[in-house]
Amino acid sequence: MSYEIEHNKTKITLPSFTTLPVGLVRKARNLSPDDQMWQMLESILDEKTLDVIDTMSLSEFTEAMEGWTQGAPVGESLKSSNS
Repeated sequence: MSYEIEHNKTKITLPSFTTLPVGLVRKARNLSPDDQMWQMLESILDEKTLDVIDTMSLSEFTEAMEGWTQGAPVGESLKSSNS
């Protein structure tokens, strides 16, 4: 399953947050939450897609990331974040 963001008539498809490789999460584990998110996005998206994300407002980006992660911080499973 994937997560779709639409911005300025462009669709961005992100893989389901729960299917990201553990190695990606492991490599980001000691970074700040902001750096964790960017490292993950930069690892899975190409430059053209990142350019679209760069045009989003902070509120649009925050809403999209909360939707994608379902509120789970990096390194924490969705199950544990909802308990």
